[in-house]
Amino acid sequence: MVLEKKRKKQCKGRGKGEGNVESSFGICDLPDAILQLIISSLPTKEAIQTSILSKRWEHLWRDISKIELKEGKPEERQQFMHFVTRLLVACNCSSLAKFSLTCNVDKDASRVNQWLCGFINPRIQELCLCLYGIEEPLVFPDQLFTCATLTNFELDMQHVFNLPSSVHFRCLRTLTLSNIIFPDSSSAQQLFSGCPALEDLYLINCNLKNVQAVCIYSPLLRQIHIREDKDGMMDEDHDEIGGCKVLIVGTNLKSFTYHGDCMNEYFLYRSTLVIDASIEVLPPEYYWVREVTWQISSGNFTFRLLKMLPNVEKLSMSETSIMTLSRTSLLGQLPLFGKLAELDFDSFSSIELSYKALLMLLRNSPCLQVLRFQGGVSQPKDDANSIFDPLPVCFSRTLKTIEIGGISEEEELFAIKILLQAASVLDKLRIQCYWHSFDRDDRRVGLKRSKEFCKQILKYPKSSMNCEIEFEYY
Repeated sequence: MVLEKKRKKQCKGRGKGEGNVESSFGICDLPDAILQLIISSLPTKEAIQTSILSKRWEHLWRDISKIELKEGKPEERQQFMHFVTRLLVACNCSSLAKFSLTCNVDKDASRVNQWLCGFINPRIQELCLCLYGIEEPLVFPDQLFTCATLTNFELDMQHVFNLPSSVHFRCLRTLTLSNIIFPDSSSAQQLFSGCPALEDLYLINCNLKNVQAVCIYSPLLRQIHIREDKDGMMDEDHDEIGGCKVLIVGTNLKSFTYHGDCMNEYFLYRSTLVIDASIEVLPPEYYWVREVTWQISSGNFTFRLLKMLPNVEKLSMSETSIMTLSRTSLLGQLPLFGKLAELDFDSFSSIELSYKALLMLLRNSPCLQVLRFQGGVSQPKDDANSIFDPLPVCFSRTLKTIEIGGISEEEELFAIKILLQAASVLDKLRIQCYWHSFDRDDRRVGLKRSKEFCKQILKYPKSSMNCEIEFEYY
């Protein structure tokens, strides 16, 4: 009876129209642990502002489990630096499970080092650091590299990544490294060997110029994404960036993505489980650099990767990849892709239908079901003799869908005409039409011309009587 009266007194005056006071329930009735979870879901500054709500809320934010800090405008830099320093003193860093910091280090390396040592606790689970403008080496706490709870680690830092003598991320599942410079082969190997539970690896413009060779192996590794662009690395001597040999042991690898300009050599070992792959070779900045030597070298690079992906089910390639692959003398040694069901080409450039590598891929893919030319497909009329001779098996048995991302020229119409005549079991041809491809200034004129092209396509003879042609106008 005493407890009941006390309950009524606490709830009195919470608001009009609440009905029976005894049955009302507000956020203040939640336990501290639940309130801290709610506060942790807020942006960091808003979480701190909850301290003014009441005396009970005054200190709740100090035990939040997530802190996200991002530097804003240059003129607000000093305010940001003071805010983070005060936050480090005020909050209970041992409660942090997720910590994110994005800032310009500049001449404040010592202060940033204090933040890293303070906020990164031995029980951190997710850590995201984007640090730029580094003039002096940063020092990460040793406890980070033996953290038993860390599952997601993202580091974007255009500087040498110095590692301690011991690295063991026992539970790390996702690792994203961007722009870092590995100091030597030993450090690189130490890092990758210290991630026994790694599942997803992203290497974005990492500088391997100091690394001769490294082996990436985790029995659970299922996805690896590599991007290396010399122009994006901001290194003064581009010629010395590449040359590293990277062995990827993928006993459980399902997805492999390469996007770059063939700076380093990659070898996939025991990669027969890879079912999703993307190979996008970047073209040189200047067209005149696309000389024969570069084309052959890049073609050989693409060939080596493809040969290590015999069981791929979905394959995406860039126009540059397929063009340079056509230049290699090794083309005839491409494996049979007996499980390949989807073949995509990127949306940046139109693919020429008579590319040798494209024809070889189609002939070596007897189970292909979907063929996508996201950037369009073309074929000069004077170079169309016996393109599909012999006809790829998939065209008469399995190819059901062809998608083409854009038309604007006669050569593209001619390529579509050839495809319709060759694909005898085709169910659907989907074509995207962009008005600005016909007239950049007048949308009405552009749409009118695109529809004229589409009417012409509808008149083409089709080998498959069941084929439906769909047009999407943009």
